[in-house]
Amino acid sequence: MNPLDMRQIAFLGLGAMGLPMARNLVKAGFKLHVTVHRDPGPADELRKLGAEVHDSPAGAIAAAGAIISILPEDRQMQQVLLADEVLAEVREGQLLLEMTSGSPGAMKEVAEAYAAKQAHVLDAPVSGGTIGAEKGTLTVMAGGCDKALEMAQPLLEAMAQTVHRVGAIGAGKAVKAINQMLAAVHMLAASEAIALSERLGVDLDALQKVIGSSSGGSWMFANKAQAIAGRNFLPGFKLNLMKKDIGIALQEGKGQPLPVTSQAFQLYEMAAKENGELDFAAVSRVIRG
Repeated sequence: MNPLDMRQIAFLGLGAMGLPMARNLVKAGFKLHVTVHRDPGPADELRKLGAEVHDSPAGAIAAAGAIISILPEDRQMQQVLLADEVLAEVREGQLLLEMTSGSPGAMKEVAEAYAAKQAHVLDAPVSGGTIGAEKGTLTVMAGGCDKALEMAQPLLEAMAQTVHRVGAIGAGKAVKAINQMLAAVHMLAASEAIALSERLGVDLDALQKVIGSSSGGSWMFANKAQAIAGRNFLPGFKLNLMKKDIGIALQEGKGQPLPVTSQAFQLYEMAAKENGELDFAAVSRVIRG
């Protein structure tokens, strides 16, 4: 096997987003190399689809030409990608497609270590939720050089519908933090709108049709209003992860007044005490009870 065969992919992170993204890569004809973290289920599922399961991330990377990582947060991204045994397997010309919703600083630290090994790095977090991950319609916020984006294009096409080049390494994570800041606030606004509509006896279907073509419309209201109203909080994107992402935005904006985001973070903190492992629409419970 050519060690730099870009159709051989080490996929690190088989969570709610990563697993459906990995499935789409398999459907597109890529050979995946994966590992088991806590739950063996995702790796077993991918094994049945033709993936090879390795004992460690280092083993997966040694067998692959490209690396895709989508991990919960900075800490795991750094622990996995900067581990000595992992860096020992990173080779010249290899591609790291880093898709974690993390901080620009952590992304730059990882990119520096991989550049020292003469690997190519693309900072490429995504938006679109678990539905977008399943359908392959994600939006990618790509930061990095032309060469890395060109190398990543076939992989991105299997997982995403839209790719935006947003700048250098770190810019992808920065844009994602801003997107999450807005999404979190919009979810709270949608929750308040549902609460008021219930108080006033407004039909939700009619309200959605009107708002959908009016100035108050938002993606959150269009796609999450029914879940909020029906209290359907089966985890897609978990509330704990949204709280983490709002925290990244606040940290990156330290010294910049962000009063709305600061208030939103407090509400997500309150909601996370009992609802952290539910979908982030469960933040509506602090508004609707």
